[in-house]
Amino acid sequence: MRRATAGSLAIVCVAVFSVAARAATLQVSNLGTDSGTCGSSTSPCRTISQAITNAAPGDTILVGPGLYGDVNNDGNLADPGEESSGMAGKTIVVSKPLVILSRDGAGSTVIRNVGTADAVYIAASNVTFGKKAKGFTVRGGLPGSVGVRIDPAANNVTMMGNVFDNHAGGAGILGGNSHSVRNNWWLNGTLTIDGSSVLVRDNLFVAATLATGVGSNAVVIDRNQVQRSTGVGVDLQGTGHTVRRNVVVAGLSGAGFRCSGTCSGVAFLDNIARRNNGHGFEVLAGSGHVVTGNLANANGSSGFYFNFSTPTAITLLRNTAANNGAAGFTFPGMTDSSNYPTLTNCAAIGNQGDGIQVSGYLKVEKSTIYGNIGSGFNCGINKLSGFGSILATQNFWGSPSGPGPDPADQLCGATSVIDASSPLATEVKVAQQRQP
Repeated sequence: MRRATAGSLAIVCVAVFSVAARAATLQVSNLGTDSGTCGSSTSPCRTISQAITNAAPGDTILVGPGLYGDVNNDGNLADPGEESSGMAGKTIVVSKPLVILSRDGAGSTVIRNVGTADAVYIAASNVTFGKKAKGFTVRGGLPGSVGVRIDPAANNVTMMGNVFDNHAGGAGILGGNSHSVRNNWWLNGTLTIDGSSVLVRDNLFVAATLATGVGSNAVVIDRNQVQRSTGVGVDLQGTGHTVRRNVVVAGLSGAGFRCSGTCSGVAFLDNIARRNNGHGFEVLAGSGHVVTGNLANANGSSGFYFNFSTPTAITLLRNTAANNGAAGFTFPGMTDSSNYPTLTNCAAIGNQGDGIQVSGYLKVEKSTIYGNIGSGFNCGINKLSGFGSILATQNFWGSPSGPGPDPADQLCGATSVIDASSPLATEVKVAQQRQP
């Protein structure tokens, strides 16, 4: 057996010491005192900012319960015990790769923002801000304040278990790439994702909007719930996003989901838009979208509204529009004989408007269309112009004999260009949307 030399033992000791040094935990408490050496359990820092100054990259900062930021709510950070980030317009600046956690969770640990500042500004990569049951409540300041902002140069940031409340300038503005944003509550304002390859999962938005920016790319928006948004629930620009298993409900104005501007190549999969004041799903731009397994129910306007400025081919598979205030599916946009919407295994049932309303070309197959009111004429399909044709074979219209008077839905508008032959005798079962 070879005996260890003094030199090799020294190397091992140095390595172990280095790992231990990188793994230090600094303590912050409302009972602490800031100094250049604070952070131990017996001498905690008073402010998160001082702990960040004292920490080395890779350290953990553990924050005790209490109030941080603008402690006395006088609109400045000039008083003892208040945060001092050293950067104008930023209440707390995270300038190193650190793990910042609360000891007792968001309900007990509050960061009060000041004025129009960014409450938390993350300037470094590889930062963790909060974990499940170890996050923070970040409370807003004046109009223009932002709850959390990630610098465009910062990557791989994790945010979890936090509550961002009442930030008029934006609940969050997230630049950079490869972030994970999970299990947070966003109350009022808008969370905007400006980066790429960001995961937004299992968040709750109340009176708030989840948005992607003009240059964003490959954002995954998964299993989030948006309630009582004052605008659009999920507002998309950018390219290549995946939007799946989200629920947007009871929006006070605007659509549940909207794709506009630079929005292109988005996959809408198994989402639910229910009781929103506008359309359930509103797609106004781009190409290469995938629309599969979504439910639009009891929205104030159309369940699905697609209005492209240039002829665009799009396939809707296994989507259901039921009991919406206008048409189930609306296609007023440009089409041609090669680029038009196709509905396969979809359902338009019980809508206050037409089942399907279209201006140009359309193909509908193996779908269920009945119970739609359509201005009192029970219009399953309403062809608004004589331009283009509709192939609507092998569908169920509410009666085995096909479109016609009650109990079936009928064809309306320019019916001479609609082929509704070979009707199905029974209702087509549409796969159920997966609840998040």
